[in-house]
Amino acid sequence: MTTEIRIPKIGMSATEMMLSEWMFEDGEQVQVGDVIYTIETDKTTTEVEAQVAGVLRVLASEGEAYPVGTLVATIE
Repeated sequence: MTTEIRIPKIGMSATEMMLSEWMFEDGEQVQVGDVIYTIETDKTTTEVEAQVAGVLRVLASEGEAYPVGTLVATIE
């Protein structure tokens, strides 16, 4: 089963986030709890962890801003 990884809503006012860094390459195996990417707002940097184990499929680029809810990766 494929799990979608989306830009999370953090805080009340943030409508988009900068995807600052992928911690794993496309096609790499991730485990539950691994930090898979970081996002930034003008106020904070947040690490996003894998909620399932599997193969990461990266769909979005580092250094780009994405609206909250945007699909940025899947874990297969």
